[in-house]
Amino acid sequence: MPVLALGYIGVDARELDQWRAFGTDVLAMQVIERGSDALALRMDERCQRVLVQRSERDGPAFFGFETAGEQAMKDTVAGLKVTRASEQELKLRRVDDMAWCRDPAGNRIEFYHGQAAGEGPLQLPRPHGGFRTGPLGMGHMVLHAEDIDAMSAFYRDAVGLRLSDYMIKPYRLMFLRANPRHHTVGLLQSANNGVHHVMFEALALDDVGRAYDFALERWRIGQTLGRHANDWVLSFYAFCPAGFMMEYGWGGRTVNEASWTPREVTHGGSMWGHDRLWMDEERRKTANEVRRKTILSGLGAPLQVTRGQYKEVD
Repeated sequence: MPVLALGYIGVDARELDQWRAFGTDVLAMQVIERGSDALALRMDERCQRVLVQRSERDGPAFFGFETAGEQAMKDTVAGLKVTRASEQELKLRRVDDMAWCRDPAGNRIEFYHGQAAGEGPLQLPRPHGGFRTGPLGMGHMVLHAEDIDAMSAFYRDAVGLRLSDYMIKPYRLMFLRANPRHHTVGLLQSANNGVHHVMFEALALDDVGRAYDFALERWRIGQTLGRHANDWVLSFYAFCPAGFMMEYGWGGRTVNEASWTPREVTHGGSMWGHDRLWMDEERRKTANEVRRKTILSGLGAPLQVTRGQYKEVD
């Protein structure tokens, strides 16, 4: 059985104080101390969706994919060379069982079942409408890939993700899903391997604006406020203390599994906005020219949501 969703991520951190501030200011998640060497970020009824562990490095540590139960997890990892989780790892992740392997780019991918619920009611640090999670998981991740074909084979054949859409020019980009969320994993052909970004989706548009204000005050913006052309998310990107970007968005598109057909994206990544501040000037200029053509074409899309209400679209 394919995996259900991206359930959690792990991050290595030399200092935890920056994560306490970022988790509160930008992400608006409940920060929970896990002893002196770890902290958790809680965004829904689960005990945590982000686990930050003290380390000698800053960077992504692991990505956890949820399975439906013990047998489903066994079926998922049957054809993979995996390592069983230690008791300490199970304790930190608060899951019943977990096994992990490396994808072709070297990212640690964990398969688990039975994550614990949070202790007590969710207590977000400011007024907030909550996050779109549940069966859709915590959000999505996009990975740099030197060998996008090997990565595609791993995530489609081994993990069981399905192709939503793709881009060929000006670079190769693939969007794969585990559930009706438009994509769970994105794969970007690149000169390097690593994490491009992780996305969280708020239920209220105003919470994206509030987070953007906090990000502008003291954090580095990676991409300005904008709206994507394929999944229709309205979002911005900020660099987290681990050095990669986190996207904070609203209004994501869902996929009707019975009628969806994969399609090529030919009009660039965004309908408007998303100025890529992280790029060098030459590449940024090229990206802005592509976006300008898209803006002049009048490309748009209907809003998918009102506060807390979503429907599937073909």
